[in-house]
Amino acid sequence: MKLIDNILTEWAYRVHDGMPNPKNPMHIVKLKEALKECNFTDELINELISNLTEQSFYARSKKSGKIVQYKNKDNYEKGIEDGSHEKVDKAEAEKELGLDKKDDEKPPSKPKMTKIANNPFSTDDEVDDKKRDDAQQSKDDVGDKDVQKARAKFGETYTKSLDTSRDEFNLKNRENQTKNVYTLPDGIKNNPKIPKRYTQLLERSLNTNRNADDNTDRADYYGLTGVGAGNIESNLGELMTMMATTLRRKDREEFFNGVDNHLSKTKYDKQSTHVSEKWVKAAKENSSAILRLFYDRYGSEYEITAGAWDVEEEVRDMGFDYSEKGFSTDIFFKLKTKLGDVVPEISLKQALQANLLNSSVGAVFGDVELPMHLKPSTFSDNEVSNNDKYFQNNQTNVRTFVNDIDITDKEFLKTAKEVGMIMSNNKPIQADRIVSELVEMVTNAKEDLLSNEQLVIDRNYVGSIRQAGAKTKGGFTGGKKETLKPLFMLGRIMAQTGDETAVEFVKAQDRLGKDYAKGILQHINDKDEAKSAVLKTVQQKLPLKSVSNGEEDIVLGQYNLTKKTLKGIFGTDDWNKIKDSLEVDSESDPPTIQYSGLVRGTETKIPISTIKVREDGIGYKGAHKFDMVLDTSFAKRVKSVSDTVYGAQEELPYPVGILEPGGREPVGN
Repeated sequence: MKLIDNILTEWAYRVHDGMPNPKNPMHIVKLKEALKECNFTDELINELISNLTEQSFYARSKKSGKIVQYKNKDNYEKGIEDGSHEKVDKAEAEKELGLDKKDDEKPPSKPKMTKIANNPFSTDDEVDDKKRDDAQQSKDDVGDKDVQKARAKFGETYTKSLDTSRDEFNLKNRENQTKNVYTLPDGIKNNPKIPKRYTQLLERSLNTNRNADDNTDRADYYGLTGVGAGNIESNLGELMTMMATTLRRKDREEFFNGVDNHLSKTKYDKQSTHVSEKWVKAAKENSSAILRLFYDRYGSEYEITAGAWDVEEEVRDMGFDYSEKGFSTDIFFKLKTKLGDVVPEISLKQALQANLLNSSVGAVFGDVELPMHLKPSTFSDNEVSNNDKYFQNNQTNVRTFVNDIDITDKEFLKTAKEVGMIMSNNKPIQADRIVSELVEMVTNAKEDLLSNEQLVIDRNYVGSIRQAGAKTKGGFTGGKKETLKPLFMLGRIMAQTGDETAVEFVKAQDRLGKDYAKGILQHINDKDEAKSAVLKTVQQKLPLKSVSNGEEDIVLGQYNLTKKTLKGIFGTDDWNKIKDSLEVDSESDPPTIQYSGLVRGTETKIPISTIKVREDGIGYKGAHKFDMVLDTSFAKRVKSVSDTVYGAQEELPYPVGILEPGGREPVGN
């Protein structure tokens, strides 16, 4: 009974709802895996599976009068319907055929040879060995020398190491090294299908505690130069997805389990790396979605021979013309299929509620002539003017406040951190930097006031060599951002202490930002040229055109946005028809990009993304962000169609960080 319990437990663990169903072909595949895990031989596994799944149906031939045993229900029902056979009671049939004898009365029979069916969920060994996410894997583990040889066939980009040696990096990183040191398993280190330097980059990142002062958020800190610009966390997420997709199932599970355990220990030690839990989760989901996409498109008989990041040399070494890449492709794979070699291009989004765009007003409307009051430069000038006016007219209050405050006081530092979070749009690292700059300014101003009671504390003072300018080559800076930041923070803190003029100053500064954002949204509503610019941007960042043309696929978390998905959502995968039906709905709150047209003969409106214009660096940066987020209703449609076309994602109990007992996260098979 214990053995049976173990098998049932292992089987339940592997199916998505924890309730094994022997009538579900996919669950039978999972049972076979569970039996292998329990060390059953292939022969015994086949016998058990056969006994579990085999069904018999009996009918009597009207022509011969003999009883026929059917193994296929459809064939049985067809024989009854066409009148060639009639139903026979099972007990009667087994008695007539001599199948009702006890096992010890039956003569020994030869093992039955089963013809391999053309069925993706067949439980036969030969088919099972080619399951959708294992079919592409190489059969043998290889040592490091052989790995380098295997990588070399794709060129230098696959064999070269990071620019910094391991010893050099360890010396450089000794103050930032995590307490718990992690080594990637051989399954990923010795995977010849991925460039060597990326496994090194990931391992170093996993063992490095965040430190803004040392620029641990830059790829070149770890020795990766020439590529990897942008957010290090998202870069590592893309690389983990590419790596995991090329791994065997067991290697993939070992890889993610090892990373999860390491991150849990790191969190316990009150440390944090740039390999974030949310991006690990995204990598699990993304890799699973990609494998399901490949299986749908190429069947079980394909092999992933290489993976590459969006780096021209790597893609070229794979044998692909980089100039033909899709607009937003993040990772590439080279596959060997029955129809020849193919190079699928994948655009990755962390989740279904993905940020499609994180840009600026200036970038979105770069080719559009905005009216004077909506030009980004006009807003920036107004922000500076408002600041200068306040500090020119209220020096007495400012000097008194600076002299009186205690920058070591806990309450003051608490207030400063709260203000920093407001100004940085709730980004803790940026908030800490703002607080640090304020403390530096106030410290120096206190000292200078001892010798000059009439000291003017304004942007000129902040930009002097004594302040931010000391960090510049010229010894002075008139930079708006650098000079406004500590001053506006000072004004906000003064306002919180009850200074009425400071209160009005902060209100005016905030109003400038909000009025500008409203003005931009209104302009989109009123001017066709502005609407066109926004539509052009959404077409680029959510590359529906590339998807509809078959140039690339988008993976959003565990869901696939492909030609098939587009057709399921819009009723067509023709880009011209989709494009002509896109519009900006400026009246909605927030404004949306939507599809408005016929879907299978019915007039339908489908919101695709929401638009948000917000001040970036409140009170000091002189700029506004232009964000687009996938609309929830569109996300639901993507989920529904993706599940229908590619299948719902299986769940495995991979922990992400420290989960509650029994916590489960959806990941790849």
